[in-house]
Amino acid sequence: KGVGIMKKILTAMLAGALLLCTSCSGGESSSEAETAAVTEASKLGYDDVKAPVDAKWFDDAVFVGDSVTLKLNYYCDEHPEALGSAQFFCAGSLGFESALWDIDREDAVHPYYKGSVQLVEDCVKLTGAKKVFVMLGMNDIGNYGTDGAMESARNLIGKLKSKSDGALIYLQSVTPILEGHEYDDLSNTHVRAFNEKLQAFCKEEGYKYLDIYSVMADENGYLRAEYCGDEEAQGIHFTDEACGIWADYLKQNV
Repeated sequence: KGVGIMKKILTAMLAGALLLCTSCSGGESSSEAETAAVTEASKLGYDDVKAPVDAKWFDDAVFVGDSVTLKLNYYCDEHPEALGSAQFFCAGSLGFESALWDIDREDAVHPYYKGSVQLVEDCVKLTGAKKVFVMLGMNDIGNYGTDGAMESARNLIGKLKSKSDGALIYLQSVTPILEGHEYDDLSNTHVRAFNEKLQAFCKEEGYKYLDIYSVMADENGYLRAEYCGDEEAQGIHFTDEACGIWADYLKQNV
């Protein structure tokens, strides 16, 4: 499934690149080229492909996540063309549950913003963000199970919505684990089960679900080895190549 998605993305990108080159030489306008790119992709059988948004579309967006998203943050710092000037609120061990903890709790892990540690929902509110991308759950599933993780997700998303009413909320799936790095209580089977609950929640509440798992998974559901940046450690973090693919997927699917 992940390979299929990437074929769609790459097809649209290649078609768009060719047609935009025509635009630069005095042919079609940029918007006409994008439309033509989508039409060409549709002819090839990719009916759900849409023209990607520009990186500037993310200028009023924030990303909330754990260490997986933190890697995307580092990538975007070096590649501003990826997601524009999107802001990131990440902490290495952050999860849906720990994001709900009191800010003065001794073992709390909350993002740092404007000179102090802040609750996630307050960070987002202070930015005035119009789009909120959340990827959490990896640190919840093993500790609280998929049901417990989903309950915490509902609570945190409710707080985000309350504090930033009107912002668009995008929930990204938890991503796959490299083969040989699963545990009894945290496996790709558990991750997929949680993602199914998260997707159902999005459908129920009207949020946009983004299936990053399928983009990064191999044919057996493991994190693709070439996308893993810590194969000698946890086996869950990404390479720069994978972060670039992630950013492209977002631009294609938001």
